[in-house]
Amino acid sequence: MPSARRLEGVRACGRAADAFETVAWRPPSTARFDTRVANDPVVEEPTLQALIADRPGWVTVVCGGVVAALMGALVGGALAL
Repeated sequence: MPSARRLEGVRACGRAADAFETVAWRPPSTARFDTRVANDPVVEEPTLQALIADRPGWVTVVCGGVVAALMGALVGGALAL
């Protein structure tokens, strides 16, 4: 490192090593990372049947209406061509 940059580091940080050298680097603490494995068997994912059973009945009617409206718009657009 050139002496001009070393003096610049000393003025900025008190020590040149804190400013420009790898000595100032520290590894991150271990508490920062989640150590569980990705396929942790403790956390259970809900099944599709459980997700559907939890929905209120009106959701099915509204979704059916939306699908029917979209299909009508697509068929109407295709017939207009």
